[in-house]
Amino acid sequence: MPGSDATRGSIFAIGGSEARTGDTPILARFAERCGGANARIVLVTAASSDADERVDQYGGAFGALGVTQLEFFHHRERAETDDPRLHAALDEADGVFLTGGNQLKLMTIIGGTALEAKLRARQLAGLHLAGTSAGASALGTVMLARGKARVTPRLGAIRLSPGLGVLPNAIVDQHFRERDRFGRLIAAVLSNPGMLGLGLDEDTAFELDGSGRLEVVGSGTLTIVDASELQATNIDVVAEHVPAAFAGMRMHALSAGWAYDLATGRVERPAVDPNHRRAVLAAAAAASSVAESKTGPAR
Repeated sequence: MPGSDATRGSIFAIGGSEARTGDTPILARFAERCGGANARIVLVTAASSDADERVDQYGGAFGALGVTQLEFFHHRERAETDDPRLHAALDEADGVFLTGGNQLKLMTIIGGTALEAKLRARQLAGLHLAGTSAGASALGTVMLARGKARVTPRLGAIRLSPGLGVLPNAIVDQHFRERDRFGRLIAAVLSNPGMLGLGLDEDTAFELDGSGRLEVVGSGTLTIVDASELQATNIDVVAEHVPAAFAGMRMHALSAGWAYDLATGRVERPAVDPNHRRAVLAAAAAASSVAESKTGPAR
């Protein structure tokens, strides 16, 4: 990420299927960044084929967090993104949330429009921007528009297109572990080795602040695919259906509280609460003792 700027708003990329009832740590953190109960949040549902369902889900989720100033906009055609009401709402908003659905649909509707330009400009000026599932994929410079899951890395497994570019030099994939998308993200990065691959499990997000520090939130894992030390690959010469070879790829798997600096590549692990650690060890010892009393000592 070029430079650091404290005035930039945070970017939240969410792997999809984030908790929307009960305990909702990802949505709660986004709402808190936007101002809590006073937050003004605009939800853009253009990626979705069922906007009414999204209104019900997120209206209820954010309402339970005390956020009442919510506006929903659904666009089916590019011309609709010029709606003066939408642009007025964006001028006043603290946060914008891009819902899930189809990322290619989202980009064909808003890509290259005044809405896209305003989203980028407002985020640089302090607007907090979130995207879940398809909305997360659209945040990167290069977007996985389509791709095959459960395959080894191969060129034929991916179709790439431009994204919004608010996450410079990044390719975001979502529903990552649940849909086994590891191979396609590696193929995308092998094809664009200057890009960082960011694979998000469901109910998992990262928040990227203006300094370029990314922190993981939620119940799953962020997988980072880093080709900065890539030694060799043959993805450019083998047939599209043939698995690609590569050497020297760096990878990280980070869970809640872990952080990553985009400029330096440095990983930060969260501080360990010694009281929590002792409680976990004591619980494990107690469980082992109970098991041994029932079955006898392990052999």
